[in-house]
Amino acid sequence: MFHSADLALRRIASRLPAHAGYALTRRWTPRLGGARRRWIGDAVAANVQRYLGDQALAAQAAGRFVVDIACDDLDAITGFAWSEKARLAATRVEGGEHLPGTGPALVTSFHFSGGFRIFDVLRARGRSPLFLHAPPRSTATSYERALLATRHRYFERDLSPAYVAPGPGARDAIDRRLADGGVVVALLDVSPELLGLRDHAACRLLDRDLRLPIGLLRLAARSSAPVIPYDGRLDGDQRILRFQHPIRGSDPEELLGLVLRACETVIRERPWSWQAWLDADALFGAAPAGD
Repeated sequence: MFHSADLALRRIASRLPAHAGYALTRRWTPRLGGARRRWIGDAVAANVQRYLGDQALAAQAAGRFVVDIACDDLDAITGFAWSEKARLAATRVEGGEHLPGTGPALVTSFHFSGGFRIFDVLRARGRSPLFLHAPPRSTATSYERALLATRHRYFERDLSPAYVAPGPGARDAIDRRLADGGVVVALLDVSPELLGLRDHAACRLLDRDLRLPIGLLRLAARSSAPVIPYDGRLDGDQRILRFQHPIRGSDPEELLGLVLRACETVIRERPWSWQAWLDADALFGAAPAGD
């Protein structure tokens, strides 16, 4: 999606104040990439139209999808380059009262642009989040590898441990963190098959059937931890982190359904923010719409 000129643009933008950096990214990202960038916009618009049935939203998504991801990548660079004070000054929280000051919690979302500041927000409240971080694709481009390296440096510096990857030991690490009254951050819109996850459940999203990982929600239910959906967006020169009402319960599948309801609301509000549109058919298994 992006190449070396985009990476240079991100690095220049990261040296500017927030308002100027985001403005530069918004202005110049659409001008880079040529036919490939236009193809991505058309593909996203087609999927938004297919899954949401809204031509107006599809048209907006065509122009805003790539820019939203570009601003999200800028957040990754400034996450390491800016001071914590500067990052928090450029971030506003909505629904902060839903975050528990103590005790276990699972803070979860989808791959929405704008969510990277979640770690700064939690740390500012005295919480030490454990991030469940999926491994990078083997086909990552040089741009993607550079961004992954920047994110890794941020995680290594500010989180302890930096993160835990799905696979052997992950479940025990998450269980221990929740049992110790800690916070776990995870994104749930991933294909269990692609990650080799065995614990998944049937569910519904955008009037379609799919299967998503449910192991985290089993652990949250067992530890009586609230599940708190969140999302991020950009408002001018400020990142907005929004936290929803905590979800509690003992039934993991019911918890999953309620999390999906919250995330679907965000998708329908701002479809250009959902980074999974190019992988939607793989996520849904090209399932037809329900009646």
